[in-house]
Amino acid sequence: MTNFKKILSPVLDDPKAPRVVEYKDKKIFGFDRFPINDKETLIFSIEQTNSKFTQGFAVGVFDGYLKTGKTRTNKRKFCKHLYWEDSSILDVKNIEVEVFTKGDHITICNIWEIEVTGYWGTRWKEWGDGITEEGFFKYDKPRKEPCYYGSGEWRAGKGNGAAMYSEDILNGKRYFCNDGDEDDDFDDIIFTVRRVSN
Repeated sequence: MTNFKKILSPVLDDPKAPRVVEYKDKKIFGFDRFPINDKETLIFSIEQTNSKFTQGFAVGVFDGYLKTGKTRTNKRKFCKHLYWEDSSILDVKNIEVEVFTKGDHITICNIWEIEVTGYWGTRWKEWGDGITEEGFFKYDKPRKEPCYYGSGEWRAGKGNGAAMYSEDILNGKRYFCNDGDEDDDFDDIIFTVRRVSN
């Protein structure tokens, strides 16, 4: 069992993210910073998945927004859009994403769906009385939640196997990814990103 969360944890003398670590002749990381220009169009393609969890990828943009077909994220300091392998509205082999940003890169990471039965936290004991209680609170029924490097579920220890590496391809990259299971096969999702030639 491989705990990539420990392997990729920042060290004191190098707190930069993402941390890139050599592992079995591969440079692995939790997420990638992909260089981008404003108003650039990218094509993403999910090539294959191999997991008990539903797989996908997330694209994040700083100081801008993303547009996929008729769907547009809100413009903000940082926004993220999730793309799932079982999408009924997208062709997952040909996802066109337009990037509008003042920044010079986007973030790309793999995501997977987990079942959550509750949460740790604080809640009102009785509404309006100002008294709170802390602990683990069960949901009426389990919920599906996205998990990815840096997410709350990942920080809670539900994604210790998360890591990825990439290879350069013509006009882009191919990503080989591990989800939360602590193995090192890097085949839970394999997807590409390519720049559209103008």
